[in-house]
Amino acid sequence: MTESNDLAGRTMVVTGATSRLGLETCRQLARRGATVVLVDRDQDRIDAVIAELSESAYRDRLNSALADLSSLDRARKLSEELLHRFPRIDVLVNNAGIDVGHRQLTVDGIEEMFAVNYLAPFVLATSLAPAMAAASTADAAGYRHPARIVDVSSSAHRGGHVDFDDLDGTKDTFHGQRAYNNSTLALTLFTRELARRSDPARLVVNCADPGFVRGTSLGRGLLFGHQVVGTLLSPFTADVAKAAESVVWTATATESGKFTGEYVKGCKVVHPSKDARDAELAARLWDATEALLAGRGAARP
Repeated sequence: MTESNDLAGRTMVVTGATSRLGLETCRQLARRGATVVLVDRDQDRIDAVIAELSESAYRDRLNSALADLSSLDRARKLSEELLHRFPRIDVLVNNAGIDVGHRQLTVDGIEEMFAVNYLAPFVLATSLAPAMAAASTADAAGYRHPARIVDVSSSAHRGGHVDFDDLDGTKDTFHGQRAYNNSTLALTLFTRELARRSDPARLVVNCADPGFVRGTSLGRGLLFGHQVVGTLLSPFTADVAKAAESVVWTATATESGKFTGEYVKGCKVVHPSKDARDAELAARLWDATEALLAGRGAARP
């Protein structure tokens, strides 16, 4: 795969940074010169990851931000903190995600997977996108390097459905896998719609599907049956370094800066599900999401 080998001077924010995939993504970005901001909800885990990465020569380029992304208010305040601390953000990797087997509501009264896997990326990306686009840089030849947002999605979106009558996931009988599928479909649709609303010369927005990465935070709360399936799938799971390469490629490669609103797997553009390619559904979900956020006091400023 073709990559830019020099990310010096570029600031990249990675949520879910203490998961195996998040850690490896941060490692690969920092190794190539980027200033990396590690976002997680647990300060002890952040400190442990930074201690592990700080054995290397890039310790001075590691920063941290503490945020529980199940809270809409905290997601919004995180965006404000990042804009205050860093003069320019070149890349946002929305990697934080959970997969649990029981319904749990957030402080905002929203099903937790939908809040963390979709609403938090929505809030964070839409809050940062204007400043990211405005600060995109041009090289000596006049080529503008667009800022990038990478939403880490999953093939589970293919089994997802958007239920506009129960968008916050509080009404219907709960099924963990279905709720997870729905949250990843929503994220994939959001990627498409944010890309449509953005100037691709200044901001590109794409999904990266790293494959099933065993040992990540995803699956921590799975029911026993799902854990058994994960064990059976283990011969087919992605090596974490290889999985992170797909995310990093989407975030940094010259080729991936030339398209937007796409779904990347294995460092190649592939077709997501039919629903994920539905432009009308993506636009309708955006409007419904803004209404949901406004109803929870988290409307965009």
